[in-house]
Amino acid sequence: MIPPAWISRPDEVNAQVARWQEEHSEIFLAESRRQFAGYPVWALTVTDRSIDDAGKRKLTIYKPHAHEPAPIAAQMNVINQLLTGETFDGRASEFDNERVLRECLIVFMPDANPEGTARAPVEAWDGSEYTNDEFWAWMRGPDPETGLMWKRVDIYDDREEEVLPTRRGIVYEQIDEHRFVEPNRHHASSLFQWIFELLRRRDDWSMMLSLHQTEFVNSPHNAMMILPCLYDELPEDIQRYEREWAQEIVDAWGQVAGANPIPEIKPLGYSDEQRRYFVDCWGDLYQRIPIVTSEIQNNSPCTPPALQQRLNEVAIRTSIERLLRV
Repeated sequence: MIPPAWISRPDEVNAQVARWQEEHSEIFLAESRRQFAGYPVWALTVTDRSIDDAGKRKLTIYKPHAHEPAPIAAQMNVINQLLTGETFDGRASEFDNERVLRECLIVFMPDANPEGTARAPVEAWDGSEYTNDEFWAWMRGPDPETGLMWKRVDIYDDREEEVLPTRRGIVYEQIDEHRFVEPNRHHASSLFQWIFELLRRRDDWSMMLSLHQTEFVNSPHNAMMILPCLYDELPEDIQRYEREWAQEIVDAWGQVAGANPIPEIKPLGYSDEQRRYFVDCWGDLYQRIPIVTSEIQNNSPCTPPALQQRLNEVAIRTSIERLLRV
């Protein structure tokens, strides 16, 4: 069941952004890049725009993958709290709104690939309609020979592949007539183009939070925090900041009914080609800005959409609280 505070479909997101622009222009700025398919990829800035940005602490929150909708719903609900003082379903804001708006500048990127989100067959993945094998085939497309998930690549050109999926996976963003990228693995994606633009504008970002979902197959857990794959090579001050920040999120999850986070916090465990994508794309950023990744269970009846959304909101709230404190 979709919870009442859930907004994730691109048309719903766009309509809500338009309302916020009209009603809260003094504390809200909506900017977009247009995908090849025509969808706007939003960067939504929440701050008191009457106060100079120079002394504010700055946080970017983003969601790369179209098959992981709960972070969209979570970001939209948090933005509404900061702008209106309440959630979409009428609960009071969990934030000291005046202080957050005065002292912080937060850029939310609710959905880096809305075209992919629009092609998803469901609004939320709850495990009731699709097995994980079927879900993964939606994610990267079905292989025509096996019917299972097609391969995972950073970029592909449909003119050069010997075998193409029978249906394009929703994870891939189309960047021109023939090329497709996974958003957090290639600099041509809308996600990275926005990140580079934000860095061009200012170089004093305090934190970046990457929101994801995974399936936790054969695991009793439904949430975890991940440090960068290059964590052991980062400056000591960034290592310490990331570990403390990630631990605070895990501790906060522990207070949520139904949550069972992995207690250990480790660097991203990819190897070989998948690791190379992250080193090539994120290596420079890892050296400059504290960045952590959250993972919440997807496509499982053990973690229904309301809990998926809640755990993402807690990760966001904990990050904003740290931004105010540190």
